[in-house]
Formats: sequence, C-alpha cells, structure tokens
Amino acid sequence: MSSKHGSPAGKRRAYFQLQTVAQRLRTTADRLFAEEAGITTAQAAALMLIENHAGCRQSLIAAQLGQRESAVTAMVGRLEAAGFIERRASQSDGRAWELWPTESGTDALRRLEAALATVNGYIDEAIGVDEVDGVVDALQRLSDLLDHR
Repeated sequence: MSSKHGSPAGKRRAYFQLQTVAQRLRTTADRLFAEEAGITTAQAAALMLIENHAGCRQSLIAAQLGQRESAVTAMVGRLEAAGFIERRASQSDGRAWELWPTESGTDALRRLEAALATVNGYIDEAIGVDEVDGVVDALQRLSDLLDHR
C-alpha cells in the first residue's frame, strides 16, 4: 500500500463507517424491538426464521444467523421461556428437537412490523429510495466475498 489509507475504501474509512453505523442501527432497532415486543433484534431474527421454517432444528437457526449452536441454544431458551416458541420432539429423529412458533410468537412478530418500518424508514431517508437497491446489492456482494475468504 502506498499510503496509510491507500484504497478508496481506506481513504473514506469505509470499514469504520460500516462498523459504526451497524452498531448504531442495531442499538436503535433493539430499543424499538424491546418497546414493541420485548425482544432483541437477534431474538427477532431467530423467531422470524422459526416462523418461516416451522419445525426446524437449532442447527438451521445457527447456520442462517452465522452463530455457534451454543449461542443459539441460549437464545432459543429465552424465546421458549418468553412463550414465543416451543420445542417438540422430532418424529423422525428421537434425539432431535423441532422448533415451532407459538401464537404469542406470531403476535410478537406482528407487533415488530411498526419497528421494522421505522428502521427501514431511517435507511430510506439516509440513503435515498433510489439508491437503496444499489447499496443492498453492494453489501450482498461484500458478504458473498467474505463467505469465500
């Protein structure tokens, strides 16, 4: 590298900006999600996956969220204790448990719609509705690149 911040991303401190914005966005969303449904963004992501893949196993949640299964075990325990999901013995594998949303879990996701709309509104306002697709596409390309490193 020819200078301290040789690349265009380095000159604009892109990594730092992405980290800072991601943390602030997560903090804002966590506050809104807690107000609306009493759960964190991480718990909401797991609950959404369970809602969309009813009867799935923890390993799917861990893989989709990029988490270790031990971290997901604790999160699933909290969701179950809150009454948002239930574990049922698998009919096909006696050692496995399936995760199912409860009516309370589905209701919590409905209550989160306003919070999600607020967060997405901040993104639209800051980026501009005409540029959102390009930014999301670029973030997906970055994610894909990092998956192969």
